[in-house]
Amino acid sequence: MTNEDWAYVEESLKIPFKFVTLECDGYKLDLCLQRINTYKMAICFYVNGYLKCEWFNDCEERRRFFKRAEKSILTPEGKKKFKKMSKKKQAELHDSYFYETYTPYWTSFRSLKKHLIDNNKDIKLIQRK
Repeated sequence: MTNEDWAYVEESLKIPFKFVTLECDGYKLDLCLQRINTYKMAICFYVNGYLKCEWFNDCEERRRFFKRAEKSILTPEGKKKFKKMSKKKQAELHDSYFYETYTPYWTSFRSLKKHLIDNNKDIKLIQRK
């Protein structure tokens, strides 16, 4: 995609419920700005017209399109104590205190664009709705 195409996608996604369609390595990706809770909007996506629950498990769609985040079960005080531990001890305990989550929306266009470029070889703007 050209910089003009990315600029068009970014501007279009500032308008709620306006769809932009991309093709990413053979997957049809529909992007749309939608409400995710009472006071927050996010860029939601549909792969080949769907958002399936099975994609929350480890699969190609999750790797290519979902937003990954790392969450902690530690309190702020616990995080401070964890940071003071040795790197070796942190590595041993990391899986006990942190876990991965995946969300089917993006709150930042820049991070979405970077993720798409990093995880897809061929991206094309195929439809301007």
